[in-house]
Amino acid sequence: MEEQGRNKIKTLRFSISVDEKLQKVALKSGLTKLDFFIAMVDYFFKSKKDPRDLNDEVLKKELNKKTDNIIGFIKTQEEELLRPIKKDGERMISAQKKIIDFFNENIIKHNDEQKAASKTQSTNISEIVGFLKKLDHAQYDKNSLKTKFSEILEYYIKSREQLNVFKKQTDKDELTSHVRQQVKNL
Repeated sequence: MEEQGRNKIKTLRFSISVDEKLQKVALKSGLTKLDFFIAMVDYFFKSKKDPRDLNDEVLKKELNKKTDNIIGFIKTQEEELLRPIKKDGERMISAQKKIIDFFNENIIKHNDEQKAASKTQSTNISEIVGFLKKLDHAQYDKNSLKTKFSEILEYYIKSREQLNVFKKQTDKDELTSHVRQQVKNL
């Protein structure tokens, strides 16, 4: 091949079947055979992979090593961060349950007691109001009775004076009986 600038070009010989494979792989990658070959050499040079290792055992070992490192890191994080966070969360949940239990036992019980006391107080107030109404009605009845009794007494006095004029005992007894009956009717 030709010389390009300062770099000297070397020629490499291989079979037609290898050339066909190289052509297919290069086209698939969108490169010329030469560019593909250069990229392939750079790849093996940088990755330090053995091109004869078709099963990538070195790569598998390296991946396993990296995977082991990642798993070790995760286990460390689990021990140092996740487990303490989980324990703290469990403690918080336990404390919240205790608070809820305390609330249910004491506050709700107190509220129920207050409701019962309020209901009792309301019942007592209703009874007092009823008693006051009866007392007011009794006061009204008392005044009414006084008025009626005064009327009966006035009738009795007036009738007695009139009877004194006639002085009949039967008339006096009849008047007394009549007044007693009216007082009983009160």
